[in-house]
This record gives sequence, C-alpha cells and structure tokens, in this order.
Amino acid sequence: MALAACLSLILVLTGCSTEETPGANQSPEPGTASDKPVETDKTQQKITLTIPYPKPDKEAERKAADDKMKRFKEKYPNVEFKTSDWLYSEGGAATLAVKMAANEAPSYYNTYATEAKVLTEKGYAADITEFMNKYEYADQFNRSLFDIFKIDDKVYAVPTDGYVMSIGVNAKLFKEKNVPLPPLDWTWNELLEAAKKVNDPAKGIAGFAVAAKTNAAGWNFTNFLYQSGEFVEAVQDGKATATFNSEAAATAMKFYRNLRWDANVLPGDWNLANPDLSALYKQGRLGIILHAGSLNTAINDGGMSPDDVRIYPLPSIEKGKPNYAITGGNYFVINPKISKEEQEMAFNYIVFDFFQDSGIAAEEKTVQERQANNQMHIPSSIMYYEQNSEYGQKVQAMYDKYPGVVYKYDPAFLSSFSTNAMPEPPFYAQDFYAEMTNIIQEVFTDKNADYRKLLADAQQKFQADFLDKIE
Repeated sequence: MALAACLSLILVLTGCSTEETPGANQSPEPGTASDKPVETDKTQQKITLTIPYPKPDKEAERKAADDKMKRFKEKYPNVEFKTSDWLYSEGGAATLAVKMAANEAPSYYNTYATEAKVLTEKGYAADITEFMNKYEYADQFNRSLFDIFKIDDKVYAVPTDGYVMSIGVNAKLFKEKNVPLPPLDWTWNELLEAAKKVNDPAKGIAGFAVAAKTNAAGWNFTNFLYQSGEFVEAVQDGKATATFNSEAAATAMKFYRNLRWDANVLPGDWNLANPDLSALYKQGRLGIILHAGSLNTAINDGGMSPDDVRIYPLPSIEKGKPNYAITGGNYFVINPKISKEEQEMAFNYIVFDFFQDSGIAAEEKTVQERQANNQMHIPSSIMYYEQNSEYGQKVQAMYDKYPGVVYKYDPAFLSSFSTNAMPEPPFYAQDFYAEMTNIIQEVFTDKNADYRKLLADAQQKFQADFLDKIE
C-alpha cells in the first residue's frame, strides 16, 4: 500500500488474452542496420508525453506532479504534457489492452510486481534496457525491487517503492478494553486470542478482519498459506505445477474457517473489500486489520493519534516458524507503442528526481503539504534506493527535520517485519488469488463447506486454465 499500499494497496487486477501486439510498431531491435544511433538534441525535438495524473482527491500528489512537470520543462522545453486519469488498477491488463489498441494508453503507467510476467509476455511493456544502460545511477537501485522486472537480462520497468504485508493494531481499543498488546513475535493463536478479547459485536466492533471479496481476498490469504508451508507453485524442468491442494493449504483454510465460525471475530458483514476494511479501521470499529496501509488509514484518514495505532509483522503459525509475508512493489512501465524517442523521454521523466537533491526537495514539499494539513507523512518501508545508502541517509536527514510530522517506525518492527519476506506466486498470481477468493467465499458462507474438495477442484482448474498453457 497499499504499503498502500497496500497500502490502500489493495486492488483488483486481471489478466487478459488478446491478439493485439502492442509492440508491433516499435523501432527495430538495437544492432540492426536501421537502428544506427543518431545524435539529436533532446531539447529540440517536439515530443508529447501523456502522463498518469492523480485523482482529484489526491491534492498533495497533484501538486507534486505539477511541480515536476514544470521543472522538467525547464530542462526539456520541447516536451508538452497531457494528463491521463486512467490507472492500471482500473481493469489491469485487460483494460490496458483496450487502451493500447485504441492508442489511448498513457506514455507510461504504474503497475505492480505481480504483473511482470503477463505484461512482458503479452508485449505490454517496452524494453528499456538501452536507456537503463546509459543511466548513471542504474547500479544504485534496490536490487530486491529492480530484479523483479528484469527478465532474460532485459529491463522492463523502473521500481519506485515496495512493501511487505503487515498488520495494523488499534492500540487505543486494546487499552480501553484492558487487553495487553500482543508481542511482535506473535503466532496465529495469539492473534486469534487478542481478536477475541477486543471483539464486541454488540457495539459493532470486530476483533479482526481480512478481505473476503475481490482478488485482495486471495492475496491476503496467501500470506497464511505461506506461513503454513505451502508456496502455490513448483517449477521443475521448465514446467510449472500447482501445489496448493495440500495439507498445509488445508491448515490455512481451516484457520480462516475458525475466524468466521468458531472464534466469530470477523465483522458481521464479512463480505468486504479492502476499502471497506479501511473504513471500519479508521472508525475505530476494528481491533486488528490485515492491511499494508494501516498506518495511513488510521492516522491520516481516520485522524487517530500515532500513539493509538501500531504496525505489526505478520504472525507465524507457531513459535520458531518463519512469519512469511508477501512482498511486492510499484513500478513504472513504458508504453511499447510510442516511438523510441518518446520512450526515452518518458524514461527521463520517470527518473528525473531519482537519486537527486531535487528528489529530496520534492519529497520535502510533500512532507510540508502533510504538515500544513495536520497530517503525518508515512514513508514507504522499502524504496527504490537502499535505505542505508548515502542517498538514503540524505533522505533520512531531511525527515529528521520534521519530528512529529514524519512517522518513525519502531526499530523492533523494522528489524523483524521483512526478515521472511516472500515474493508473490510467479505465474498468474492474480488468477490464483481469484481462485482462492472463490473458496473463501464458500467457507465464509457455509460452515460445512468442504474446503479440501474446493482446493482440489481449484488446483485442477488453475493448472489446466493457466499453468499448462505456459510455453
């Protein structure tokens, strides 16, 4: 989120199948006779970039975008900007295919780590290797993010930030009910017991909540799947095989069944998407939330004091076991249908403030916007740069100028939350999440749902519909 991200991170994406080949009009591959480098003055050639523009309710983000366009034009006066309010989260690859076919896709767009395979395989991402090779800071990216969109030694995206799934705890509610906060190295049982103690259905307060609809439900569940010891897919001799019809997966699904029927700690209306969970949490009607963007939801959206909320790593299935948590990131992908010149200018625009003092200044303006609105700036826990690098330390020095405005993570949390970070399933992750969502809906609807049979049927379908078609 949705840290946002997952923050509010938390969104419906779908794959698609199409005969359209967005890359069909690209310039010839480097090294061909017609692709001899021609030195041109990048400030003279007229170029129009269509950039993603924040929604009207994102005032601080809009101001930052306007400022960046103004500064970019000072260096490249030949560039004109158009704005697009379409986001990849609004329909995913399926909608992107339509936009590209109609030449309505922006020059670049924001996407997520799960989309690397589908976007590169379908030709929806420009190969930006040659631009990255010329970029003087290319070797300073956070490699854990950068390498996700590096496929067959070709680079297809620029990382911006990342997340590791976490849990939000309403410390104020715990205090009001005289319930001690659980330890950071907690287990499934400790989460369940804490949820039971703050659960108060008569007052409309739920102890715990997970997404139960949209692909976010399957995404949330996969964290518990990992912790139980199941990793969804196995690859051997170039063939991908679904593995989630397993005893470990049954254990995770049984835990979900317990949340709904035995412990009964979920909201009365459990059929919720992530925005619904956020609404409950910021209203103080939720004790524990599985949500990467819980801090922003509580503090900035809900007006809660930073002292009244906590952020926790995910629990482990039992003491001593890894507390696996999904990690992912946000990326900028360049439209492969625009000209090479436009692609290069889009790349220049994306990285314009990266590793620069101007980037720190732009970030400081965002901090000041938050301060002016009596809000907190909550930095992403993972950035495109290494946090302990020279540049990362310069960013932190700026943050230190704003005590009480920039959120400071608990060092104990930082030392533990990403230790067991795991990538999302490598093939058709969003389609897998959709299959898990269907099962969760059955389990939450019917106390006697046969989740073992549901897992077996889902694995067979997922294998046939998706993994068997991988070439």
